[in-house]
Amino acid sequence: MFSSVDLRLPTLGVADRGDTHRSIILIAASTIGLSLLTTWTAVFWHAYGARHEIAHHGLVTAISATHTIEREAQAMGYLLKGLSQSPLLKTGDLEGFHRQLRATPRPDGAWFTLWDRDRVLLRTRDPFGATLPRIDELSGIREQFEAIRTKSLIMSDRMHSPSVGLWIVSISLRLDDAGGKMNGVLSLHVPEMHFNNAVRNAVRPTEWGTVLLDRKLQRLVTGAVEWGAAPLPGPASLLSGRSGEFETIEGYLTTFERSSGTGYTAVSVLPTTLSNAPIRRALYQSLLATLALFLIGGIAVRALLRNVGPIDSLRLTALATRSELVAANARMGNILESITDCYFTLDYSYRITNTNSATLRWCGKSRSELIGRRYLDLVDRHSACAEAVVQAVEHRREYRGEVPSALRPDRFIELRAFPSPEGASVYFCDVTDRVLAHRATVEERELLQASLDALTKQIAILDGHGRIIAVNQAWCRFIDATQPNVPAHGTGSRYLDVAVPGEQRFSAMEDVIADIRPGFQGLYQTTSPDGDRWFMIRARRFRIGGKARIIVSHEEVTELMIARASVNELSERLLTLQDEERQRIAAELHDSTTQYLVAVGLNLMKIERLLPQRDGQRLLDEIDHLLEEALKELRLFTYLLHPASLEENGFREAVRAFADGFSDRTGLEVACRFDGGADRLRVEVRRALFRIVQEALSNVHRHAAASRVTVNLRNTPDEVILCVADDGHGMQANPVASKIGKPTLGVGIPGMRIRLHQFGGTLRIRTGRTGTVIRARVPRKPENLAGAGHGQ
Repeated sequence: MFSSVDLRLPTLGVADRGDTHRSIILIAASTIGLSLLTTWTAVFWHAYGARHEIAHHGLVTAISATHTIEREAQAMGYLLKGLSQSPLLKTGDLEGFHRQLRATPRPDGAWFTLWDRDRVLLRTRDPFGATLPRIDELSGIREQFEAIRTKSLIMSDRMHSPSVGLWIVSISLRLDDAGGKMNGVLSLHVPEMHFNNAVRNAVRPTEWGTVLLDRKLQRLVTGAVEWGAAPLPGPASLLSGRSGEFETIEGYLTTFERSSGTGYTAVSVLPTTLSNAPIRRALYQSLLATLALFLIGGIAVRALLRNVGPIDSLRLTALATRSELVAANARMGNILESITDCYFTLDYSYRITNTNSATLRWCGKSRSELIGRRYLDLVDRHSACAEAVVQAVEHRREYRGEVPSALRPDRFIELRAFPSPEGASVYFCDVTDRVLAHRATVEERELLQASLDALTKQIAILDGHGRIIAVNQAWCRFIDATQPNVPAHGTGSRYLDVAVPGEQRFSAMEDVIADIRPGFQGLYQTTSPDGDRWFMIRARRFRIGGKARIIVSHEEVTELMIARASVNELSERLLTLQDEERQRIAAELHDSTTQYLVAVGLNLMKIERLLPQRDGQRLLDEIDHLLEEALKELRLFTYLLHPASLEENGFREAVRAFADGFSDRTGLEVACRFDGGADRLRVEVRRALFRIVQEALSNVHRHAAASRVTVNLRNTPDEVILCVADDGHGMQANPVASKIGKPTLGVGIPGMRIRLHQFGGTLRIRTGRTGTVIRARVPRKPENLAGAGHGQ
């Protein structure tokens, strides 16, 4: 644009210093002027581009709104067509059809109505059999009947329902008899707020406001109060004008899109203060640039005039300035080519008459290769793109839709073809990412459902408020077996109302739904004709896409619970047998073996009198000492096997008596410390803790080489903690036992663990060079306290 500017300077002599000053001033003024022109052009071009983009967003908003209305109307039409095929309706069972309609999902606040030519047959917001009005008593219904005669499915204008005090929109389907004659109408009445909410959720948030109009150009109540009173184009413009035209009305920029399917119009409104903001900003920037250039130019000229150097220096400066101007010109060209939307125009012979750079890049061709070529020669005549263009050129009907690209089959485009006086104008943009993302979402949803259906557990997915939004096949079978009257297997209902039958409730599950805790696991029991059934329920709260979700699984564990009960019963029986066997062995040792050893001692005394020799006397003394040690060990062993009665003396006294007897027989110092409340435990729990004390002290005596043992029993609100600590050398690893890897029931540490496990308790052992600590924990559950039955 500026390549023709000649910046050559005249040759100056010493005597022409005044001419040099004038030349410098002239060059500086020219440079500043060209720079200002370039800057203004670039800034204002960019501003107009931004304003065009703002206007484009408004048109896209209006188009998205009309598409949303069309999709909502189409979905409701499909619902009505499905209901029209109901066997209940065809057989005339109106009461059954009324129940089916009430159970059919529909928008909030909506209701169904069945009409014949004269009156209302049924209405879902009224009980079946209620007195319903005749058609002539309802305003505007007779006109709708006449319209339905020509079109099988219509969407009404906005109308007021006095009975519910709401403005509604009706979707009505014509019902024909076997002969093809109209014999009734099935309608779905939807509050107009549903369509506004659908548009607000579907349209990407922008500065534009959207106002919906019905065929009579009545405004639907909009959720955005600030657009409720915004001025709109007049009826003549909306009814006769072309969609996509922009008009400025009372300080607002407006554009609209009229749906050919529903007749509804979406008007996008934006205050001109926002639409003209880029222009005002460009003007402000231009003024700042002008002041800056004049200030810098004035300073530069003054410096040059004060220090006029050789003419070569001035020429170099001029060349540098020219280079800067060329670079600015190149940047300006880049700005002109930075249009991202693709478009081209066709004449009636399908020849391309105009295109932009974005289209050239998309096609991978030069402008000369496209201009003048027939569009149908470049693409497949039977492709969706070609059919859309033919529809616009020959049939003079506009086309909108997402189609595969005819030139690049691996891409998808959003194509809009409009008839024009010259032929057609075609607009398209690449939406491959959006289409693929939608397909991926659908595939992921199908994969998730298939994965859930493949699981044997009953799975339900809840929203953040605890309503069921998805289930698997196992869940459906579970609900059919336990609660066959729940509609849709509980989908859409509160989980706590349908998932857990009877009076059972889980406060922890309510905490998960209230976002108080992240997860929950629980066990519950149900009664069925086949007997009691047990289920394990697990729940976990998570977030995805900014939304809270809860996944809940139900797993039947009836067989596991039966097996666990059998194992507990068997373990208790084996431990009882073990105690009985210990008592029998202790009695046998005390009554027989001990007596034999005493008899041996008496006989040794007799032998002592028969052997007066000194060597024989020494041998008899050694035998007598060994016999005393054997008796001592035997008495200790029988005491450990059969201590004082726990039932007669209570837990604290029994443990103290046992510890004192153990200390007397072994020489170990035993200290006992107890909290109150131990005797409030079940006798079975106390016996298990007593056996642990007994086994632990026995192990200390046999293996620890300790001098002191401490027995400590503490009560907390949640559990009972028993600690037995010694100051011995610690536990040593047993290679043989390690290789075997199987504990023997009732012997040592495995026996302790078995005793605790049947009451839900745990055993922990900490050992080292300073001694060993055995810590047993038993939860203070109701079934572990005195007074609880054995079956709990």
